[in-house]
Amino acid sequence: MKNDEKETGKFQWLLFVVIIPFFFTVTFIAVILTVAGIDVTGKLKETAALLPGISAEQKASGHAKSSAEKELKDENELQKSEIKRQQQDIAALENDRDLKEKEIQRLSQELRSMEEQLKTAAAEGENGRDVAKLYDKMTSKKAAAIIPLLSNEEALKILKAIGDDQVISVLEKMSPEDAAKYTNMLSDS
Repeated sequence: MKNDEKETGKFQWLLFVVIIPFFFTVTFIAVILTVAGIDVTGKLKETAALLPGISAEQKASGHAKSSAEKELKDENELQKSEIKRQQQDIAALENDRDLKEKEIQRLSQELRSMEEQLKTAAAEGENGRDVAKLYDKMTSKKAAAIIPLLSNEEALKILKAIGDDQVISVLEKMSPEDAAKYTNMLSDS
């Protein structure tokens, strides 16, 4: 009986001192490596595939998984390159949009400037019509004496603004040289 107790004692000692702490340590290390992001099961399968005695089917499944992983990595790279290309396209479109906004601002400013010029010209045109009304009511002899003294531009404005009968009457009263000059100016405009 003492022999059985000695053997049981040795087995218990081996179990409690070596085997249980060994499994506990291996499990603890596996958990820590898994939390750290290391694929422990994948590494075990790769190592097991290298050992003799593993069936060809198990090796083939390991190769299938590695080829699937390679395909996923390739697709990941393709998607990254596509994202990069799309970001470049977005940047180009934003740049184009900014340029068009600046062009719109420039054209809006130009439009406002032209509107102001048009208002100014309209105001000057009304002033010219007011002056033309004066010349239209004036006798043709007096108008014929005054118009040659004005600048060609002002004279042309007045002659365009007054009625046709008054223009004829004024040109009749002018010297032939002045009448020819203003007739040419009227026909050119």
